[in-house]
Amino acid sequence: MNYYNRRSFLQWGGLALLSPLARAQAISVKPSLALPGTEPYRSACTLFNSRLKPKPAAVKKCLNEDDIIVGIQWAREQKKAVSIKSGGHCFEGFCMADDSLSLDLSGMTTMSLDNATKEFTVAPGAKLRQINEYLLARGRILPAGSCAGVGIGGLTLGGGYGLLARQYGLTCDQLIGLRMIDATGKIHAVSGDADLLKACRGGGNGNFGVITQFRFRTQAAPTHLYRRRFKASNLTPTRFKKLLQTWFTATQALPNDAFSAFVLNGTSLTILLTHSVLRSRERIDAAMRPLKKLVDSHTRYFAPLYPAAIQTYYGRSGPLPFKNACAGMLQGFADIEKIAETLASKVAATSGVIWQVNTLGGAIQNPEFARASVFPHRDCPYMSEIQGYWDQPKRESKVIQAVDAIQDLLAAGGIKRHYCNYPDLRFAHPQQAYYGDLTFLTGIKRQYDPNDLFHHPQSVRLG
Repeated sequence: MNYYNRRSFLQWGGLALLSPLARAQAISVKPSLALPGTEPYRSACTLFNSRLKPKPAAVKKCLNEDDIIVGIQWAREQKKAVSIKSGGHCFEGFCMADDSLSLDLSGMTTMSLDNATKEFTVAPGAKLRQINEYLLARGRILPAGSCAGVGIGGLTLGGGYGLLARQYGLTCDQLIGLRMIDATGKIHAVSGDADLLKACRGGGNGNFGVITQFRFRTQAAPTHLYRRRFKASNLTPTRFKKLLQTWFTATQALPNDAFSAFVLNGTSLTILLTHSVLRSRERIDAAMRPLKKLVDSHTRYFAPLYPAAIQTYYGRSGPLPFKNACAGMLQGFADIEKIAETLASKVAATSGVIWQVNTLGGAIQNPEFARASVFPHRDCPYMSEIQGYWDQPKRESKVIQAVDAIQDLLAAGGIKRHYCNYPDLRFAHPQQAYYGDLTFLTGIKRQYDPNDLFHHPQSVRLG
């Protein structure tokens, strides 16, 4: 029965004939909220990015659909927007928009795997670590991200990519059904070719309603993860540009089970490469041979079993201060060529600033996935990101200024398209940067949220 217990299931039988908002009133007249000035509120407003100091009007921790419906009723009565938190990893804190009611779904983590169909049903607050542990123990995997603390809700709705995306597609491409509560409190269960399902495959989080359940197809889990690392230090801008061009060329020849990331930290370069199929090794050797000649070192790692290997990419679990954002969806080296040397100089100028490019392409470009989703960047086989970190509060403004300057350089160089899961409040035209078919998405918004209840600073607008 998924995350419902028997008591709540029986309650729905008696409430089914009521309208959504009448049902909310029957469930609870006074919702339990964390309000400003209280310790529960301060605790609830702690996000993974400790730079952010969110100020929602209230926070409601939700454990089931009853709780969500009550929260929606309260928000409507108080004329507050609703924002939605699953894992709390949003780079700009959209999950706790100022003066909104934030519905905290992090306690909704129940999951199950159908042994016959291998379909995976999961509540929105489940973290990737929990999902990996559950599925890998059963020989299955959901292609998703590598950061352990990210919630499945926000990841999926924005697209979702990771080490296996080139092999199987984005996380949203695995989505085959969902349950959503709309702005009136009505529950919608959709699958197949439903427009709502299409909109939720890459249409962003917090736009149309509250997803309470996802249903995914899963894949057989790899047995091993093969890893390589290339390193180069003391880079000049000229050498950086040559390495970047060579990496772009090399990665175009990678098999679909391979993933690579080009990571510039100061004047040091680390190139990561993983693959899950042993027979891909010779093809990867050939593709990366020109790059190997240009770097200072190349290391192959023993291929541990996949469940252990994936943990090396889980990242930090606790909060830390940072300023990260998408730095452009790219089609290749030509997109960055004219500004590459200036970019390298700007990254090197400020300690804690990192510029990274990740490989996409492969199965992400499957035409069937494209037709069934609204993810708009399938023609871009690369995604870049900018990261800024500091260990002392006095360095925060300097690092953020450096990140902003690099974003300005990229924008001036023609980089306009961005991944909505890596937002930046400074993007000039976020609707156009993040989303593809805005006419379609606006239509879905009007159908399920005609008064823009679900709203954050860069959410889909009514038009």
